Amino acid sequence: MITSRVLRFPRKPFVDLDYSRHMPAAYVERTKRTVPRKVFGDRFGAPDIKMYYVHPDDYLPSHRRPWEDKQLSSHLQRSDKYFSAQLSNKYFELRRPKSERMPDTEWTFFPGDLVQVMVGKDKGRQGLVLTISRDSSEVVVDGLHTRLGEDMEGSEKLGVDKTLRWQEQPLSVSKKQVMLVDPNDENPCEARWQLNASADEYIRVSTRSGYEIPIPSQAKVTYEYLQPENYIEVEGKDTPSDAVLERTYMPRVASFEQEIMEEMGIKEDRTPKPTFWY
Repeated sequence: MITSRVLRFPRKPFVDLDYSRHMPAAYVERTKRTVPRKVFGDRFGAPDIKMYYVHPDDYLPSHRRPWEDKQLSSHLQRSDKYFSAQLSNKYFELRRPKSERMPDTEWTFFPGDLVQVMVGKDKGRQGLVLTISRDSSEVVVDGLHTRLGEDMEGSEKLGVDKTLRWQEQPLSVSKKQVMLVDPNDENPCEARWQLNASADEYIRVSTRSGYEIPIPSQAKVTYEYLQPENYIEVEGKDTPSDAVLERTYMPRVASFEQEIMEEMGIKEDRTPKPTFWY
């Protein structure tokens, strides 16, 4: 009897929990406008020539998601300037921002976390995280670190009176502008990831007290559902999980033609000539 060992890797929340994890990566990149507009290949060994909507070195990460209206319109305006500069053969200065993205193993913030602001007028106050940005390593805290800004830009052109409201501004995690709150004593702390007792999942623990910091339910929210257990499959559109896990292909030592002949019931008595691969 032949037995095989099944390897089970521990679940990593700092990788799995992401609002856009069900979105195609190609769609997210297109909203950033950093994908090539056209690629000229087959240049007899020379490197390909790529024409971009916006050069990847010009992309400026933000705390807003790239598919949001305000951020998307900003990317479209930047791509128009870049394309017009190429048509007129003018110099276009790339912004080349320094990457602020923290490694996945060091990221410990999620929507719904209780945090404490460490800078500004709201220093020492605690609040809940609304949104996070992995690209810029920033978080937005509900009702804290605000600035008075225009609710809708260009509203006067549409005949609507200009309205102002307090808008939350992002706080940098890498610069320690915001910290998690330890559930043991409700004081700010740093956190790290470690394996749980059963070694099947990574959990957050406070580096100061060693207490576990539970991951809030808001962190499981994605573009498709609020909670995975409450997701309802749409009949005719969603592929059932049973159909996805069903094994329908069995690898065999046979050519494509031999598999087709066996499927159609065609019998071949002739012996094929040997083939050689070099």
